[in-house]
Amino acid sequence: MPIVNATTYTTYGIKTVNSVEYNLSPYAHLFGANLSYGELTNANLSYANLSYGNLSYAFLTESNLIGAEMSHANLSYTFLSKANLSGNDLTQTKSSYAFLSEANLSDTDFSNADLSYANLDGANLTNINLTGTDLSYACLSHATVSYLNWTDFSTNSGATGLNLYTYEKNLLIYAGPAPTVPEPSTYGLIGISALAVAFAARRRKLKSA
Repeated sequence: MPIVNATTYTTYGIKTVNSVEYNLSPYAHLFGANLSYGELTNANLSYANLSYGNLSYAFLTESNLIGAEMSHANLSYTFLSKANLSGNDLTQTKSSYAFLSEANLSDTDFSNADLSYANLDGANLTNINLTGTDLSYACLSHATVSYLNWTDFSTNSGATGLNLYTYEKNLLIYAGPAPTVPEPSTYGLIGISALAVAFAARRRKLKSA
């Protein structure tokens, strides 16, 4: 029911977002709700139904969304840093540019979703399902990626069967076999060789002077 706009919780977890009053509590039925730009930091929406909802630009930092149903929701530019989305259904969500740094996404189904340009820095991706997901230009540095299901996700490279490769806690994405990354000792040899070449060039310059 439309009422005056407000930005604070009431006694029973009721909050007004975009002039509409919502019950923001565990197991809440928020199917198709418009929560865009809502200030929902630290909200407890565990096992809530947010399917087809609009949460673009909403602030859900450190919120509890364990087991929530969020399939087909709009999460573009949504702030979900340090949120707990473990066991969440996020299939076919529009999550481009979403802020998911340090979020718990373990056991989450993100299949066929759009995660292009999303920030997943330090996120827990243990046992996440990324089948058919678009990860173009997403940041996944320092992410935990054990037991990852990633069959045929896309990076807009035109390739399928892409490979994941971790190096120094960074998750790298390649179309084809991952390139060989030099060992630290190899970098040392490269540096010594560069110094030797520079020294020889300097000596030649001094002799010709």
